[in-house]
Amino acid sequence: MSKIVTIGSCSTDMFFYTSKLPNPGQTIHGKQFTLDFGGKGANQCIAAQKLGADTVFIGCVGSDIFGRDIISNFERWGVDTQFITKKSVDTGVAQINVTDNGENYIIIVAGANSTLQKGDVERAYDLLLKETSVVLFQFETPLETTEYILNKLSTANSKCCKIVNGAPAYSNSHQNILKLADIFCVNESEAEIYTNCIKKIDSIESANEVLSLLLKQGCKIVIITLGSLGAVFASKDEREPQWVQVPKIENPVDTSGAGDAFLGSLAYFIVHTPNLSLYEQIRRACIIATKTVQFQGTQKSYPLKHDLPEELFN
Repeated sequence: MSKIVTIGSCSTDMFFYTSKLPNPGQTIHGKQFTLDFGGKGANQCIAAQKLGADTVFIGCVGSDIFGRDIISNFERWGVDTQFITKKSVDTGVAQINVTDNGENYIIIVAGANSTLQKGDVERAYDLLLKETSVVLFQFETPLETTEYILNKLSTANSKCCKIVNGAPAYSNSHQNILKLADIFCVNESEAEIYTNCIKKIDSIESANEVLSLLLKQGCKIVIITLGSLGAVFASKDEREPQWVQVPKIENPVDTSGAGDAFLGSLAYFIVHTPNLSLYEQIRRACIIATKTVQFQGTQKSYPLKHDLPEELFN
């Protein structure tokens, strides 16, 4: 039982690099255009795979060239693709606008990702039951499917760690999902939405307050990622918040996909360094995420294990 399974989204990412965003009705010149593979689920899967994890991806693509290329990319990195379902719709796409300060503004069109049904995932039921140590979920696929699989895993494979990334955020999401997750992870803006914007996160102290609000909703462990400030986390058993700091990157190039790199790395460390504390696992995942913001793109910015310091894996 050492596999990391991602049940989620995959897409083609279209990056537009620009000095600034246009105003309504305005046309501006961009600096660069690139294509990359993306989708929060695919990103998290590839991040773990590039560290050396044994990964499986469960999701949907369209019967088009984008879908074929996505499957080929997974296979190139060694991801098990036998549970990717082809649908008679378009593959998901994302338009990602990146400004000079590295900030990103994203529009996604779910396409085939919105067609992921219970039956598509149940094809992998034996794998999920007998061989899986961590399952990663996101909210770019139907929440009904996510909740159904979380319920089944909670009873059939209680040893499996279920990580739910509540992104994109929904103000009225299925509350039961938060309770079924072993780890619920969001960034600061998403955390605000899940707590009805009662508190704006503008400091570590306010992030800690929002942590407490999420725990009151029934979460077992909550992690809030804070970009350059690292992350804070707490659990229902250890409610005192802990702050994980990371080295500051002075001039980030592109922050797209850094949160996904964090989650894929965290899944890797949960499986491969089980004797480490959760604090240390989060710290190491944060370090890897900060590496990615120094390069353009999503998956292509994720480091391979041999490109990282050995002490991260001791």
